[in-house]
Formats: sequence, C-alpha cells, structure tokens
Amino acid sequence: MLFIAVSLAYSCKSGKGTNSTATVSENSAEKKLQQTWILENLNGKVITEKDFSSSPKVEMTSSSFSGTTGCNAIKGNLLSSGAGKLQFQNITSETKKCDAKKEAEFIQLLRTTSGYSIENNKLFLSNQFGLTMSFKKG
Repeated sequence: MLFIAVSLAYSCKSGKGTNSTATVSENSAEKKLQQTWILENLNGKVITEKDFSSSPKVEMTSSSFSGTTGCNAIKGNLLSSGAGKLQFQNITSETKKCDAKKEAEFIQLLRTTSGYSIENNKLFLSNQFGLTMSFKKG
C-alpha cells in the first residue's frame, strides 16, 4: 500500500516537472534564430557608414540576446510565443556618446518587434505596422 502511495506521489511530481519544461520550451526562440545576425536594412533603407559607426548585430540564444548598436552594447531577454512570433524584452544599453545616428531608431524597433521570418539566410523582423529590419547571418 505504501509503495502505491509513493508511486502515485512521484508520478504526480514528475508530471508537473514535464509541464513546466514544456512551458519553457514554448517560450524559447527556435534553433534557427539562435546565432549572430548583422543588420542590413532599417525601416526599408540599406544602412550605411553614415548611419552607424559599425554594423549593429544581435546574437540570440534560446531565451536572451546580446549585441551592439554599432557603438553601444545591448542585451535583454527573448520571448517566442509561437512560430513566427518574437519579442525583445528588458533591453538594456550602454550610454556611450556615439555618432550612430540611427541607434535610437534601431533600439526602438527591437522593442516593438512582434514577429519574424527567415528566408535565404536572412532574418526579417516586423512589428504591428509591418517589416522593420532585415539581418544577414553573422
């Protein structure tokens, strides 16, 4: 009788553990996102040296990201709530003075990102208004 009670208690605990693991997996970014991406296009325009001192890049893991705005380091959390859905959350940035004219626009577009697609080794980010940025593999 004791054996049955212990078995039932253990199976309930392991079932709960499985559910919480599934929840984590659902919120983590897909494997194909988990790499370094270099910005090529911002709001429909190809970026130039005048826009950024160096090319902004984002390195993604399953639940976080880090990178650079072309001058300042950035980092934060990633949330993926399904295929094609992605959010950059809790974004923090260094505050060095830079000549990167489009730095604030880049960070703001990361904050408003809600979706993505990957085609021909390029990452496309979008928000509620449409396509905002494109990146090449780094």
